[in-house]
Amino acid sequence: MGAAERGDREFWGRALAGRLPGVAAWGCAVALALLQISCVILPVRIAPGVSGTVVDRESGNPVAGALVVVRFDGHYDDILPDREVLGHRETRTDARGRFSTGLLIKPGIAVWPSYRTEARVVAVMSDGYRCPRPESVSESHEVRVEMQRSLDENDRRDSCRPVPAEKGEAVAYMAAWRALYPDRPAGPDADETHQLERLLSARAAFGFGENCEGPVLDLALAPDGHRAAFSVAKDEKSEVHVVELRAGQSKLAQVIPRDDSSTPERLAWIKSGDLVLWEPSEDPYQAVSPSVFSNGKFEQIWSARGPASRADYGDLSELRRTERSAPVLAPEELNDEGDTRWRGRSFVLQQRPNPVTGLPQDDLRVYREDATSYTLSLPGEVCGPRGRFGRPQYRIAADNRTSLDLRFVNGGCHVVRTDLETGEWSALDAVSRPGICRAARRVPPAEFKTALRGYTGELDSAIFKAGADPAASYALRIESDGTTRLDTRGFSGEPMTLEVPRFPLDTPLRRIEITTLDSSSSVDGISKASGATAPPALEPL
Repeated sequence: MGAAERGDREFWGRALAGRLPGVAAWGCAVALALLQISCVILPVRIAPGVSGTVVDRESGNPVAGALVVVRFDGHYDDILPDREVLGHRETRTDARGRFSTGLLIKPGIAVWPSYRTEARVVAVMSDGYRCPRPESVSESHEVRVEMQRSLDENDRRDSCRPVPAEKGEAVAYMAAWRALYPDRPAGPDADETHQLERLLSARAAFGFGENCEGPVLDLALAPDGHRAAFSVAKDEKSEVHVVELRAGQSKLAQVIPRDDSSTPERLAWIKSGDLVLWEPSEDPYQAVSPSVFSNGKFEQIWSARGPASRADYGDLSELRRTERSAPVLAPEELNDEGDTRWRGRSFVLQQRPNPVTGLPQDDLRVYREDATSYTLSLPGEVCGPRGRFGRPQYRIAADNRTSLDLRFVNGGCHVVRTDLETGEWSALDAVSRPGICRAARRVPPAEFKTALRGYTGELDSAIFKAGADPAASYALRIESDGTTRLDTRGFSGEPMTLEVPRFPLDTPLRRIEITTLDSSSSVDGISKASGATAPPALEPL
């Protein structure tokens, strides 16, 4: 080998040695890029396990024995936005409120690393608590679920939902959910009962209880059953009456004037015997927290232990400062519904059509310990704040036989005292002024047909015979003597008024619009009702 050839090799060797680090770095970068864009097809789909804690929202204490259901979903990031349900896992919390689920492994094709999984706590159930909303699990696979105590069993039932899991995935939860609902008969009789319930529920929207307010606005029974309080509308103001309940008679203990009746305040007794006004949260199920004392949403207005009027307490801010150590209102204190004075009896509220008014008639079926039973016909219609009244068996006085409830009788919403042995009733309040009723209401066609199927057929026949447009919305104008007219449009849009059969229900409404339009719209070609016992506010059914 010549000297020139050896020189060339040394030159190229030194050049390659100098560039070797750069070449190696470039090769590594290419390899990493290939790893980033490469994919692996796996024959299974794997979701990591989830751990978490279930606690009481107010106290922060752990909730032991709660049923927890976790749902696992799979997806391909933004390539395919759809979620695929991989499955559910069910477990219970331990004494510390902790729970944990293992890995979920499901056969199927998954392209790694594009295929991702996520978890969500879809159901949690425990005695005495509302079922919380679904909770997403973070990337740490750790979640904290807060549960709120239920107001009553109906509140708990309304908050819990079934889980659409595969067979065998949420067996314990679904069994607990079904236990929340009483057994209902099956077959033709059950179908007829269901149809009757729908009909009566739809007809109640035309009654006085649904469309009238006052003079009594709210009612609360003291925990010991010896006192009741109710608020009464009086012009622009209101007043609260405290009544001592005695056998055969009642004594008015105090009248407390209020400055403003527009604030949505509610009456409640606390266990110490104090009567308070509280302002409900926008979330009706949100428990009252200590912040209500500082935010002005809580006010003591009467006490069995001391002064009986607000004026005797002095400055209201001073009252709040002195009452900060008082126990926080619990849900059972804000709702005086309970069965502490049933004394071996059980009650079932039933409904049937009233042959005179066509509206629902409430009957209370009472079962004694010896298995005998009897039925009491309750007067009038349910009135007052929705969801709180219509079940007199939950407000029984200390004598164990007198129940209190808000019902529309004698032209207004009154406190009705009913003898649970004889069925005799009387108005506890001595307010003579009538209630205020709305004059107009808007109803969707489907709901109107559910309430009055036969009458709807008569109206359709009258519209057809008159040559009016059967697809147009229409309104009923009901005179005080029951005469009914129908306002609608012809095929060219011209307004038409038809004489139709009398409206079959006893109602305070003088105008009923049957339309799918919202309450802010009006039906073209239909004149507005004139002369009303209340502002003609239209409200969807």
